[in-house]
Amino acid sequence: MSQTVSDNSAETSGKVSVKPVHVGLVAGGETLRNLGPVVRHMIVGLLDEPLGITLLCPAKVDVANIPAPPVRIIRYDTTRLPFLRGWAFEALAQQVAHAGISLLHALDADAADLTGRLAAEAGLDYIIGVYSLGWDVRTPDAHCRAILAAGEPIHQRLLRSHVGPDDMIQLLRPGVHQAREATCFVDPAHSIAIVAGGEFREYRPFAAVLKVFAQLQKSGRDCVFFIVGNGPDETRLRRLAEKLGLMQSLTFVDRQDADELKGILRAADIFISPMPSDRLEIELLSAMAAGVPVVAAGAKACDFIIPDETALTYRPGSAAKLADKLALLMNDHPASERLAENALAYLRENHSPAKMAGQLIDLYYAATGKKRAVD
Repeated sequence: MSQTVSDNSAETSGKVSVKPVHVGLVAGGETLRNLGPVVRHMIVGLLDEPLGITLLCPAKVDVANIPAPPVRIIRYDTTRLPFLRGWAFEALAQQVAHAGISLLHALDADAADLTGRLAAEAGLDYIIGVYSLGWDVRTPDAHCRAILAAGEPIHQRLLRSHVGPDDMIQLLRPGVHQAREATCFVDPAHSIAIVAGGEFREYRPFAAVLKVFAQLQKSGRDCVFFIVGNGPDETRLRRLAEKLGLMQSLTFVDRQDADELKGILRAADIFISPMPSDRLEIELLSAMAAGVPVVAAGAKACDFIIPDETALTYRPGSAAKLADKLALLMNDHPASERLAENALAYLRENHSPAKMAGQLIDLYYAATGKKRAVD
């Protein structure tokens, strides 16, 4: 098992000695798959402060990108067998008790229930990160110190729900690393690479994308296409792609975690989000952060989609409108570059990993009542 950051008292030039906060970051079954780069940047930023950090995650989750050590990893069982669930929880609760953790942080709502149970068992306070409008809002118990909304639409919904005092509900935008400059259309000798991504929960929005791809192919545009995702309509969409004669220029790619998607985005010239989601889409945020111009079918939870400023938008399922937006980007490369640069500037101001880590550090100290070491 990986070793933990030392939880001994910090030395502060011999004047003041303060025991640092030791935070337990709790990941649910899909947390690291959905939020991998965000969690990694968060942890790296937190390590600039003398904090103890322990990551609690499911046994089979890949943590290769987590800096451990100095972060300690505690894995827990996710058995579905009722007679083993209690045993698995007790085993995890004992490890938490022995780790010296002073505050628990549910990285997203997927981990909220487990975090609340662990907090009650260990007598610890906790905070919850929320990345979706669809979270089943419930009144938190007395151990919950803060609910962190990843975007303004989520923040406003939580405030309207009166789930807790307004000052408990805070805005904490996820931090992502940004490219230095726009990366689209950098090599005229290469085919234009257009990537569409999302969950295939509705047929019509993705069918419209395929129809536009077929139009571009028929017009003789030198393009290659990628559809990244999975879902119940995948078989039907593959059949449509075959019917449209796209299979020589189109590649279906299984849903990628946010880290794996970066490799595809590096080669992309345009990214399409065909269907707005209730969750804050890290894939969409990652595309903008990679310097790729984005065309999105609206936005629900994603306040970083600002029409004609950080992205072009169109009505979900409208092949004609999508075709117009893609034509604008492909025919006017300077305009595409400006759009991507605008998005990068917005992300630098609002989605800085350093800003995210700084807000969290302040919150951790406030939630535990501890004071920072004084030089």
